[in-house]
Amino acid sequence: MGAISSKLRASAKGQACTLAIPHVCNHDPETVVLCHAPSEFKGMGNKSHDFHAAFGCFECHTTLDQHRLQNWEECFYWLRGIQRTQAYWFEKGLMVVPVDAPCPKQSTKILPRRHPLTGAVIA
Repeated sequence: MGAISSKLRASAKGQACTLAIPHVCNHDPETVVLCHAPSEFKGMGNKSHDFHAAFGCFECHTTLDQHRLQNWEECFYWLRGIQRTQAYWFEKGLMVVPVDAPCPKQSTKILPRRHPLTGAVIA
């Protein structure tokens, strides 16, 4: 069994479908649930980790679960949906990622200003 998070599962309620398959999606937030993507854990009554999932409406979820698309299309919509969902979780603080603090880079192309006579660096 994959990792379970009631907060991630509950976060799908009322959200827009992040799978958003053209000509399939019903765009109804009332039907959106957390849809678990295929993984090594999924199958025979087991679901993937909750963080390997996307917000999906009933129509998109059914289309992917019943493999109604070509394999490359399924992969594309799963990946895009998971990326959109994880971006939402990160923004809302439901997913925490250790991000490095930005540090200013000194360009190697710009040389420090120097005094024309002494050659000393001008601050």
